[in-house]
Amino acid sequence: MSKKDKKSNTSLAKTESNRKNALKSTGPKTRTGKEIVKWNALKHGLLAREVAVNSEHGNECLCEFDALLDALHADLQPVGMIEEMLVEKMAVCYWRQRRAIRCENGEILKMVDNAVWEWAFKLKDDFQHTKLFIGLGSSHEKLRRSSMGLNYLIGLLKDVRTEIESNDGLSEESIQKLLDHLGHDKGGLAFNIGLFHHMATRGQQMAKDDPEKYGDTPSPETCQKIMLDLIDTELKTMEEFSEAFRDKEKNELEATKLSMALPEKIILDKNLRYETTIERQFYKALHELIRLQSARKGNNPPAPIAIDVDISNDN
Repeated sequence: MSKKDKKSNTSLAKTESNRKNALKSTGPKTRTGKEIVKWNALKHGLLAREVAVNSEHGNECLCEFDALLDALHADLQPVGMIEEMLVEKMAVCYWRQRRAIRCENGEILKMVDNAVWEWAFKLKDDFQHTKLFIGLGSSHEKLRRSSMGLNYLIGLLKDVRTEIESNDGLSEESIQKLLDHLGHDKGGLAFNIGLFHHMATRGQQMAKDDPEKYGDTPSPETCQKIMLDLIDTELKTMEEFSEAFRDKEKNELEATKLSMALPEKIILDKNLRYETTIERQFYKALHELIRLQSARKGNNPPAPIAIDVDISNDN
């Protein structure tokens, strides 16, 4: 017989032995043992059957409630149906308190998630609006005020740089695009690139036609190098600013998310009233349980104190 067959036979024999021993068990025989187990059925009573929410998208684990109820039962040692009901009431209150906290977390997460999307859409909408009216007024300056706009300008300059390196010169469309997106200011990047492009394409002919006036015009190769150097310098500056704006936007978004550490006032007030009611019910059940247990032990507990608490807000 193989080791596997021996192990299987041993397991079957052990299972059969356990089953026979279980049939011999008649439960607790002492008075104390019977007193303890006779209320076991109540430990998962009417409230326990309804306390866990079961739905397609929001199941609560009844086994966790059972563990909570068992822990309270072991700690408070209720005797009799009334004490059992009070312990179960406390477990239900604690479970509902936990649900209130989950509800609050859900509201906060929903607000933060919406804020993140709204932030992203705002940045995109601002960028698209600025790009739509580029060339009008100071729209090109707005592109330099966000990481998205700067990244767009960086892409534009890299395309222009590639076009210059091709030795075919810049197209009129590219020059106009530079002027629209970088401004028409005299001495600015777009102006200078247009100027050196003009020298690279017409300078030699101008020098030939009027050597006295245009004789020192740089060669096309020199003009090309100057244009590439100008673009490289501007690219480096824009990339540094783009990184700085990314950090700025990230910090602003984080600050917005932190400001939502609490739900909106209407939700917060509703949750606080709910939690206050549950807490009052919990301690009411606890104090009543303590009174019953004290009386059962032969003590003379004081009568319960009735306290009316008004948590309404008239403001």
